[in-house]
Amino acid sequence: MAKPDYEMADLATLRPTQLTLGLYQVRHKMDVSSRPRSTGGLRRFLRGHRIRTIRGPGGALYIADHHHWARAWLELGWRRAPVSVDADLSDLGPNAFWKRMSELGHVNAYDEHGNRQGHEALPPTVLGMRDDPYRSLAAFARDAGAYRKPGNAYGDFSWARFLHRHLREDMHSIAGFGRALSLAIELARSRKARKLPGYIGSCGTREG
Repeated sequence: MAKPDYEMADLATLRPTQLTLGLYQVRHKMDVSSRPRSTGGLRRFLRGHRIRTIRGPGGALYIADHHHWARAWLELGWRRAPVSVDADLSDLGPNAFWKRMSELGHVNAYDEHGNRQGHEALPPTVLGMRDDPYRSLAAFARDAGAYRKPGNAYGDFSWARFLHRHLREDMHSIAGFGRALSLAIELARSRKARKLPGYIGSCGTREG
Protein backbone atom coordinates (compact mmCIF):
# COMPACT_ATOMS: atom_id res chain seq x y z
CA MET A 1 0.00 0.00 0.00
CA ALA A 2 1.36 3.44 -0.96
CA LYS A 3 2.31 5.75 1.86
CA PRO A 4 -0.16 8.67 2.12
CA ASP A 5 1.23 12.08 1.13
CA TYR A 6 0.14 13.62 4.42
CA GLU A 7 0.48 13.20 8.18
CA MET A 8 -1.71 14.15 11.11
CA ALA A 9 -0.69 17.11 13.26
CA ASP A 10 -2.00 18.94 16.30
CA LEU A 11 -3.58 22.15 15.01
CA ALA A 12 -2.53 24.15 18.07
CA THR A 13 1.16 23.44 17.36
CA LEU A 14 1.20 24.69 13.77
CA ARG A 15 3.16 27.93 13.44
CA PRO A 16 1.76 30.77 11.29
CA THR A 17 3.87 32.48 8.65
CA GLN A 18 1.35 35.31 8.25
CA LEU A 19 0.32 37.97 10.74
CA THR A 20 -3.31 38.45 9.63
CA LEU A 21 -6.28 36.58 8.28
CA GLY A 22 -9.88 37.47 7.47
CA LEU A 23 -12.38 36.47 10.17
CA TYR A 24 -15.32 36.65 7.74
CA GLN A 25 -13.46 34.10 5.65
CA VAL A 26 -12.75 31.98 8.74
CA ARG A 27 -16.46 31.95 9.66
CA HIS A 28 -17.36 30.90 6.13
CA LYS A 29 -14.90 28.00 6.36
CA MET A 30 -16.34 27.07 9.76
CA ASP A 31 -19.79 26.85 8.15
CA VAL A 32 -18.45 24.71 5.31
CA SER A 33 -16.58 22.45 7.73
CA SER A 34 -19.64 21.98 9.97
CA ARG A 35 -21.89 20.60 7.25
CA PRO A 36 -23.20 17.10 8.09
CA ARG A 37 -20.91 14.37 6.73
CA SER A 38 -20.33 10.71 7.38
CA THR A 39 -17.12 9.77 9.16
CA GLY A 40 -15.60 8.78 5.84
CA GLY A 41 -16.87 11.96 4.21
CA LEU A 42 -15.27 14.09 6.91
CA ARG A 43 -11.94 12.31 6.45
CA ARG A 44 -12.07 12.91 2.70
CA PHE A 45 -12.96 16.56 3.27
CA LEU A 46 -10.01 17.05 5.61
CA ARG A 47 -7.59 15.28 3.29
CA GLY A 48 -8.83 17.43 0.42
CA HIS A 49 -8.06 20.58 2.42
CA ARG A 50 -4.91 19.40 4.16
CA ILE A 51 -2.70 22.18 5.45
CA ARG A 52 0.55 22.75 3.57
CA THR A 53 3.51 23.09 5.90
CA ILE A 54 7.30 23.47 6.03
CA ARG A 55 9.28 21.61 8.69
CA GLY A 56 11.51 24.06 10.55
CA PRO A 57 14.06 24.08 13.39
CA GLY A 58 13.30 21.58 16.11
CA GLY A 59 10.83 19.80 13.82
CA ALA A 60 8.15 22.47 14.22
CA LEU A 61 5.65 22.73 11.37
CA TYR A 62 5.14 26.17 9.80
CA ILE A 63 2.03 26.78 7.71
CA ALA A 64 2.75 27.53 4.05
CA ASP A 65 -0.91 27.63 3.00
CA HIS A 66 -4.41 27.24 4.51
CA HIS A 67 -4.10 29.41 7.61
CA HIS A 68 -7.85 30.09 7.38
CA TRP A 69 -8.76 26.40 7.43
CA ALA A 70 -6.47 25.81 10.42
CA ARG A 71 -8.06 28.70 12.34
CA ALA A 72 -11.59 27.58 11.41
CA TRP A 73 -10.98 24.06 12.66
CA LEU A 74 -9.42 25.26 15.91
CA GLU A 75 -12.39 27.59 16.46
CA LEU A 76 -14.65 24.55 16.02
CA GLY A 77 -12.70 22.73 18.72
CA TRP A 78 -11.01 20.25 16.40
CA ARG A 79 -7.59 19.14 17.63
CA ARG A 80 -5.91 17.36 14.71
CA ALA A 81 -5.92 17.64 10.94
CA PRO A 82 -3.95 16.30 7.95
CA VAL A 83 -0.92 18.27 6.81
CA SER A 84 1.46 17.88 3.90
CA VAL A 85 5.12 18.70 4.43
CA ASP A 86 6.28 20.57 1.33
CA ALA A 87 9.91 20.95 2.43
CA ASP A 88 12.14 19.93 5.33
CA LEU A 89 14.29 22.83 6.54
CA SER A 90 14.78 21.44 10.04
CA ASP A 91 18.55 21.28 9.58
CA LEU A 92 18.77 25.09 9.37
CA GLY A 93 19.34 27.42 12.29
CA PRO A 94 16.65 30.06 13.04
CA ASN A 95 18.28 32.89 11.05
CA ALA A 96 19.00 30.71 8.02
CA PHE A 97 15.52 29.21 8.25
CA TRP A 98 13.72 32.57 8.12
CA LYS A 99 15.99 33.77 5.32
CA ARG A 100 15.14 30.67 3.28
CA MET A 101 11.43 31.00 4.08
CA SER A 102 11.52 34.58 2.81
CA GLU A 103 13.28 33.47 -0.36
CA LEU A 104 10.55 30.88 -0.91
CA GLY A 105 7.84 33.52 -0.42
CA HIS A 106 6.41 31.86 2.69
CA VAL A 107 6.70 34.82 5.09
CA ASN A 108 4.01 37.50 4.79
CA ALA A 109 4.07 39.44 8.02
CA TYR A 110 1.83 42.32 6.96
CA ASP A 111 -0.33 43.76 9.73
CA GLU A 112 -3.98 44.77 9.47
CA HIS A 113 -2.92 48.23 8.24
CA GLY A 114 -0.89 46.82 5.37
CA ASN A 115 2.46 47.53 7.04
CA ARG A 116 5.16 44.91 6.82
CA GLN A 117 6.59 43.60 10.11
CA GLY A 118 9.46 41.26 10.93
CA HIS A 119 8.97 37.53 11.46
CA GLU A 120 9.37 38.20 15.19
CA ALA A 121 5.84 39.69 15.15
CA LEU A 122 4.26 36.41 14.03
CA PRO A 123 2.04 34.80 16.70
CA PRO A 124 2.84 31.30 18.02
CA THR A 125 -0.49 29.86 16.80
CA VAL A 126 -3.21 30.78 14.31
CA LEU A 127 -5.45 31.76 17.23
CA GLY A 128 -3.20 34.79 17.71
CA MET A 129 -3.51 36.01 14.12
CA ARG A 130 -5.11 39.46 13.70
CA ASP A 131 -8.25 40.18 11.71
CA ASP A 132 -7.81 42.07 8.44
CA PRO A 133 -11.28 42.39 6.85
CA TYR A 134 -9.66 43.32 3.55
CA ARG A 135 -8.29 39.81 3.32
CA SER A 136 -11.86 38.50 3.53
CA LEU A 137 -12.95 41.12 1.01
CA ALA A 138 -10.27 40.04 -1.46
CA ALA A 139 -11.12 36.36 -1.02
CA PHE A 140 -14.87 36.83 -1.53
CA ALA A 141 -14.26 39.06 -4.56
CA ARG A 142 -12.08 36.30 -6.02
CA ASP A 143 -14.75 33.68 -5.29
CA ALA A 144 -17.23 35.91 -7.16
CA GLY A 145 -15.00 35.71 -10.24
CA ALA A 146 -13.45 39.19 -10.02
CA TYR A 147 -9.94 37.78 -10.49
CA ARG A 148 -8.09 34.47 -10.61
CA LYS A 149 -6.43 32.93 -7.56
CA PRO A 150 -2.84 34.23 -7.67
CA GLY A 151 -1.31 30.93 -6.60
CA ASN A 152 0.66 32.20 -3.61
CA ALA A 153 0.18 34.14 -0.40
CA TYR A 154 2.04 37.18 -1.73
CA GLY A 155 -0.58 37.55 -4.45
CA ASP A 156 -3.40 37.27 -1.91
CA PHE A 157 -1.83 40.01 0.20
CA SER A 158 -1.30 42.18 -2.87
CA TRP A 159 -5.05 42.15 -3.57
CA ALA A 160 -5.91 42.88 0.07
CA ARG A 161 -3.51 45.84 0.17
CA PHE A 162 -4.86 47.11 -3.17
CA LEU A 163 -8.44 47.08 -1.88
CA HIS A 164 -7.33 48.67 1.38
CA ARG A 165 -5.85 51.58 -0.56
CA HIS A 166 -8.94 52.17 -2.69
CA LEU A 167 -11.94 51.33 -0.48
CA ARG A 168 -13.16 52.87 2.76
CA GLU A 169 -16.32 51.29 4.13
CA ASP A 170 -17.56 50.09 7.50
CA MET A 171 -16.00 46.66 7.11
CA HIS A 172 -17.25 45.45 10.49
CA SER A 173 -20.96 45.61 9.66
CA ILE A 174 -22.77 43.25 7.30
CA ALA A 175 -24.22 46.13 5.29
CA GLY A 176 -20.87 47.89 5.03
CA PHE A 177 -19.06 44.73 4.03
CA GLY A 178 -21.73 43.99 1.42
CA ARG A 179 -21.27 47.45 -0.12
CA ALA A 180 -17.51 47.03 -0.04
CA LEU A 181 -17.75 43.66 -1.78
CA SER A 182 -19.82 45.11 -4.62
CA LEU A 183 -17.28 47.91 -5.05
CA ALA A 184 -14.34 45.50 -4.74
CA ILE A 185 -15.61 43.32 -7.60
CA GLU A 186 -15.96 46.37 -9.83
CA LEU A 187 -12.56 47.69 -8.79
CA ALA A 188 -10.82 44.34 -9.33
CA ARG A 189 -12.12 44.30 -12.92
CA SER A 190 -10.94 47.88 -13.58
CA ARG A 191 -7.64 48.87 -15.16
CA LYS A 192 -6.45 50.12 -11.77
CA ALA A 193 -5.86 46.47 -10.88
CA ARG A 194 -4.25 45.42 -14.16
CA LYS A 195 -0.78 44.85 -12.66
CA LEU A 196 -1.99 42.53 -9.92
CA PRO A 197 -1.54 38.74 -10.21
CA GLY A 198 -4.71 37.03 -11.42
CA TYR A 199 -6.16 40.13 -13.08
CA ILE A 200 -8.74 39.24 -15.76
CA GLY A 201 -10.24 42.60 -16.68
CA SER A 202 -13.84 43.50 -17.41
CA CYS A 203 -14.43 40.87 -20.10
CA GLY A 204 -12.84 37.86 -18.46
CA THR A 205 -9.63 38.14 -20.47
CA ARG A 206 -6.36 39.72 -19.53
CA GLU A 207 -6.09 43.33 -20.63
CA GLY A 208 -2.87 44.84 -21.88
